[in-house]
Amino acid sequence: METGGGQGLEVRAVELRRGRRLLARSLSFGVRPGDYLELTGPNGSGKSTLLRLIAGLGRMEIGELFWNGTAFNPQKEVAHHARTLYLGHADGLKGLLSIGENLRLFGALRGCRDPGKEVEEGIGFYGLGHLRQVACERLSQGQRRRAALARLRAFPASLWLLDEPTTALDRDGVERFFRHFRLHLEQGGMALVATHQSLARWMAPAGEVMLGRPR
Repeated sequence: METGGGQGLEVRAVELRRGRRLLARSLSFGVRPGDYLELTGPNGSGKSTLLRLIAGLGRMEIGELFWNGTAFNPQKEVAHHARTLYLGHADGLKGLLSIGENLRLFGALRGCRDPGKEVEEGIGFYGLGHLRQVACERLSQGQRRRAALARLRAFPASLWLLDEPTTALDRDGVERFFRHFRLHLEQGGMALVATHQSLARWMAPAGEVMLGRPR
């Protein structure tokens, strides 16, 4: 189904639920290439649920998603999985594996046959070279977050879906992330970022999607 032909991602009249609990109804917004939106709201308001739904990790029963004007099902669209990278509130790292092993595994799951170069790019950008062989269970929370963010550098995607991306980062880690984030947007990338603390002091969003208890 074709719509009027807007560029980027469009969310149209989506209903969010967690179990039987209604979190939001008729949720509609769009994000264009080169822009990012902040998702705000109290705990339990549906920010993580929305990100997971767009990533294809949750079932959408009411509403539609469009990419460049064409409707798609995020659970079934293979191309959407390739153009999207989701980073949840949890780091998603396997504790017994090293940073390098985790990134190579992630690359393999995304279809990269030999992601060695990409893995080194991610590790180097986030200042983890001296820790590449350390098991992730031995890392601090900030180091684990850097390792998770290194996926974004190693395996570029058009749309970032980020849940509290700067959690546990020190100032150097935050600065590295936003340097990377700016480059992503300058190159025409897009992002939806769930956050409790506005990122505007670092980068101004194109807009805000506020979630809360539906009326």
